[in-house]
Amino acid sequence: MTFKQTFLFSLVVVLSSCASQRDKEEAEQLAKEALASFELYEGLQIELIASEPLVADPVAMEVDEMGRTYVLEMHGYPLDLSGSGVIKQLLDTDADGQFDEAVVFADGLKLPTGLMRWKNGLIVVDVPDVLYLEDTNGDGKADKREVVLTGFAVTNPQHIANTPVYGLDNWIYVAHQGMVTPKVSVKEFSDEGSEVHFPANDSAPKLPIDANGRNVRFMPDSFQLEMLSGESQYGQTFDAWGRHFGTSNADHLFTEVIPARYLARNPNLVVADAMENIPDHGSAAEVFPITQNPAHQLLTDIGVITSSCGVTWYQGGLIKGFENVTIVAEPVHNLVHADRVTAKGASFNASRLVENKEFLASTDAWFRPVQFYVGPDGALYMIDYYRQIVEHPEWMSEEVNNSGALYNGSNQGRIYRISPKGTPPMNWAGSIDIPAMNPDEIVALLGSDNIWWRRNAQRLIVGNPVLVSDDALTNYVASNESAVGFLHGLWALEGRGQLTDELIERGLKHQEAGVRENAIRLAEIHLTAWPKLATTLIGMSGDADARVRFQLLCTLGFVETEEATEARNELLRKDIGDRWVQVAALSASYGKESELLSEAMRTLTDTPSEGTAMFFSNCAAVVALSGDKAATSKILGKVLSGNQMQRDAWWKSAVLDGIEKVVRRSGLEAGSAKAEIKLLKAQLSAGTPAEIRTASMKLLTHLPGIEASDLADVQEKALQLALNNGASPGLRTDALLLLTKSGNGAYVERLSTLVSAQEPDAVQEGAINAIVAINSPAASQLIVKRWGSLTPGVRDHAMGHLLNSESGSHSLLDAVEAGSIDQATIAWPRKVRLMNSYTDGVREKARRLLAASNESPGELVKKYQQALDVKGDQVAGAAVFKANCAVCHQKGGEGGSSFGPDLGTIRNRDASFILADIINPNRSIADGFETWELKTKNGEQVTGVIASETASSLSIKDAAGNVTTVNRNEISSLKASDISAMPAGFENSISVDQMSDLIAYLKR
Repeated sequence: MTFKQTFLFSLVVVLSSCASQRDKEEAEQLAKEALASFELYEGLQIELIASEPLVADPVAMEVDEMGRTYVLEMHGYPLDLSGSGVIKQLLDTDADGQFDEAVVFADGLKLPTGLMRWKNGLIVVDVPDVLYLEDTNGDGKADKREVVLTGFAVTNPQHIANTPVYGLDNWIYVAHQGMVTPKVSVKEFSDEGSEVHFPANDSAPKLPIDANGRNVRFMPDSFQLEMLSGESQYGQTFDAWGRHFGTSNADHLFTEVIPARYLARNPNLVVADAMENIPDHGSAAEVFPITQNPAHQLLTDIGVITSSCGVTWYQGGLIKGFENVTIVAEPVHNLVHADRVTAKGASFNASRLVENKEFLASTDAWFRPVQFYVGPDGALYMIDYYRQIVEHPEWMSEEVNNSGALYNGSNQGRIYRISPKGTPPMNWAGSIDIPAMNPDEIVALLGSDNIWWRRNAQRLIVGNPVLVSDDALTNYVASNESAVGFLHGLWALEGRGQLTDELIERGLKHQEAGVRENAIRLAEIHLTAWPKLATTLIGMSGDADARVRFQLLCTLGFVETEEATEARNELLRKDIGDRWVQVAALSASYGKESELLSEAMRTLTDTPSEGTAMFFSNCAAVVALSGDKAATSKILGKVLSGNQMQRDAWWKSAVLDGIEKVVRRSGLEAGSAKAEIKLLKAQLSAGTPAEIRTASMKLLTHLPGIEASDLADVQEKALQLALNNGASPGLRTDALLLLTKSGNGAYVERLSTLVSAQEPDAVQEGAINAIVAINSPAASQLIVKRWGSLTPGVRDHAMGHLLNSESGSHSLLDAVEAGSIDQATIAWPRKVRLMNSYTDGVREKARRLLAASNESPGELVKKYQQALDVKGDQVAGAAVFKANCAVCHQKGGEGGSSFGPDLGTIRNRDASFILADIINPNRSIADGFETWELKTKNGEQVTGVIASETASSLSIKDAAGNVTTVNRNEISSLKASDISAMPAGFENSISVDQMSDLIAYLKR
């Protein structure tokens, strides 16, 4: 190379270096200026500790026991699966306690969502896998990469497995919510997952496909794997006593109340949900952003929590008064929300930390907090993804998706440190070395007021027995006065197989309720080895703490003695009003449910209460589901025999209602229940309390195999009661309910006289029910003929019957086509049902007659644009909402049905976007509100949204708000519909003025 060439090359290198340094300085300056955008909780300060170009797209961080800091970067969000994700180690090269360099520890990750320290490396979640990465040769890069678990769905990245956490009980927990059926990103995210399993051990446990969308916990060394009863979208956290909390979109804080192992032991118990939302300010809670020039996307719920993630129970000890405070990120609104959590029975209550303001908010629309971390210094570290757009293309407009802006900000990202004002700058980087401490110092860390030290010390003590001897650990626990130190010590000994019954006994007597609760869990593990622990447990039934009593009730379900049964009954009686206590009692009573119900009849019938009535209903349902026909018959005999007294009506009707709800799956049949049928028929009397009579008729008419011949001796009596306008409406409607099983066509003409404006609505509706059951075509003809004279309530009821059959639907549509029924008298929700019919002929005819507009959505938006130019009437809009929207939607959690999204969440959206979504609802379906078709093995079909799930059951909610809970082993098929539950054509039901009123109401 010549001198000239060398000079030019050197000049280029110098200039490039200068430009790079200038870019770096500009980026750092911009990041520092971001500090001025924050409003923070009083008494706290915020510092920037890392930013671009050091980090970009950060989603999680971890600090290991050597003080080494790792940052996980997800560059692929929202659509890139090419493997752009990396883990960086942040370095302090000049020993000033601050990060000044970053090196890549691992790359090639697709959509990594969480990491935690494990052994000599890191556990990383990168679906479909959970990976173990380790640097074995000391060069700072991971050269060992093992798949620990696999099978999680590669689905929408907002819903994939994430956030591994080392639990108090030595299990590794993975947050998980399950796949979302894509409508936009079908190519990238249609994977449904496979069995979740350890690929290195074929004989190890396997979980169902994608773990049924449940949280998962595992132990890598012993190949233990379990599916939990709860779920969480992005992030999970534990309090100091190991209680589990999650978050999901609008539901920013919930807890897994009852673990899956308790639900699993009683297959007759079907529970819709094992989690409880705990904020007293509700789901989709109002938030208080300060963002300047916010830019929200198509389906973003504005002004309310809609993107909650990164939930963290603060346990750092540095911020005083925050011991029971949870922090959750809300990236869409550029803020951080905080709650103070208090105990509430077996569960909790969460209240805003501060009213009408947030824990932290930014004026910067690109500020996107996604996760938090409690550091070695007790400070709260906040991960800022810093992107222009964080919504996923699945729920945005095509214009935005095609704008080229999806990855704006992907070269940026920040990590902040929040601490009390006056706290010295961060100075721990490179100065921590737990393994170098002496054994006494290491075990003492178990009692730290900072969870970072406690968790790392426990993990090291359990995973590396050489660090601390068994004697040193045992002596620490035996002599420890710190509640958290004693607790972590117990679980550390358990993890090493060195826990003694004596220490468990000490824990059961500890003054701190959280320790007692955990000691019960530990005793449960060792009941077989140390049976005397059961005696101590039974003696704790009078414990003063509700959570302790709840855990005790759950655990005593594994103790099969008379003393344990009596203790469980005592616990149930004490807390009968808590629904979770009822679930625990029923889960603990497998095979003895009828005995539990008999005990309740003996001891709980003197004082009526809503909670006790609920228990009678639930317990009776579980007895019926057990398939023990003799037990069910015995219960019915107790409830129905003798003279019925009003004072017993509250609990007897609850028992009957419980059996009726599940009678189709109970095994009880009319052919073998003649005595029970006789008792039920005898309740059709004016002398029987109304609650018992109505419940009896419902059960009687729903009994599998019931025939008209079984009711022949009471049919004429029932008819005369129904026709007697001097009898009470309740008695007449109960008689009409029985007549639905008469099958007597001769009754139709006489019953038709009851469909008259002179009769109470309930009697008219009962008569229609009976006629439909006897002769459905005749009922359709009657309804069509008398349509004009039916009152609104009866008309709505009658319409429901027409829609419940193919012939009825055709009768209605034929009447519309003939002009005898004006389509304007058919409420919009009913039109929706017809146009979404699964019968092709009905659907096609309905869309031809009821959605006849040939105008495109764009033309319709223009047509209704004038609705935005006038001030709507909110009161009139409420009426439009009630008539047309309330069948599927609520507003602010009130009125209507929660079948579809709560429209209270859209009040801050631009009116033009609301109009566009009303005109063209098929543009996208809101997250969580896909329509599902479920078929059971016995041929039943249920259609609606998935309301909740547990490991063993799934609940579907239909448009009427009815929830059907089905055991997973009863499901034949489950698939998502590609049809929106709200088809186009709504505009045909309301005028431009009504549209203006509706929008005004929605924005109120």
